[in-house]
Amino acid sequence: MLMHLPGMFPEYINVGWFLLSQTLITSLISLLLFIIFILIFNFVKNKNSESLFVVIVEMSIEWMNKFFWSVSEKVPFSVKIYVLFLFVYILWNNILWLFFDVFATVVPVLHEYVRPVTTDIIFNWMLAVFGVLWAIVYWFKMQKLHFVEKYFPLKWVGISWNKPQWNLFKTLLWVIVKIFDVLIWLFIGFLEFVWEFTKILSLTLRLFWNIFAWVVLLTLIVYATISIAKVPFLAPLLVVAMELLVWFLQAFVFALLVMVYFKLAEESH
Repeated sequence: MLMHLPGMFPEYINVGWFLLSQTLITSLISLLLFIIFILIFNFVKNKNSESLFVVIVEMSIEWMNKFFWSVSEKVPFSVKIYVLFLFVYILWNNILWLFFDVFATVVPVLHEYVRPVTTDIIFNWMLAVFGVLWAIVYWFKMQKLHFVEKYFPLKWVGISWNKPQWNLFKTLLWVIVKIFDVLIWLFIGFLEFVWEFTKILSLTLRLFWNIFAWVVLLTLIVYATISIAKVPFLAPLLVVAMELLVWFLQAFVFALLVMVYFKLAEESH
């Protein structure tokens, strides 16, 4: 059973003349189904704009939009659209994988060809880097050169700002205090610099480990129930139900944290 457990990194599969990773196959299927979903939505809406399907989709989008607007009303519209896209994109891929999970409870071999896009740590890292770097650029746009003072004390401001009148002892003491003052500011600036990388690492690993853990858990349960009860779909379906909640929360938390980084930049202005 252990040989069926997924590795930390996706495997590569020969598809015709191409060598594709499991997550790339899943993302291509996800993109195709998302386009089909949009086409169906537009078709149904043109036929009957008050149908239950249209109302549910529009209410869901409106609710998500209002929530992210409530986090910060001053953040640019483009940022809120991006954060909303992050949430929808991650959630859509997670929900798509739930359907794969359901099929995999009957046909476990599917796990060898596809896996959730969010279990690709490189993919999660790219999403995190783009979001954090955009927030940093936005922060710099708000504060201009004051932003650099987060990392480097341009004005050398601290606890000893005013130089005392000439006195050997007082002047020497002021120089010593000022040196410690500058060193402390440089250390704080270094911590701020490290914190930016910590944001990226936190976003990446939080999404990766939470999704990957559930994939491993489901794989274990599927093969355990096959070997013991020969009925592979009862216990795994309980895990799938839990996955729906967990993966919704992970998509929500990832998008919310990115929005919070922009909000912090806005409040520091």
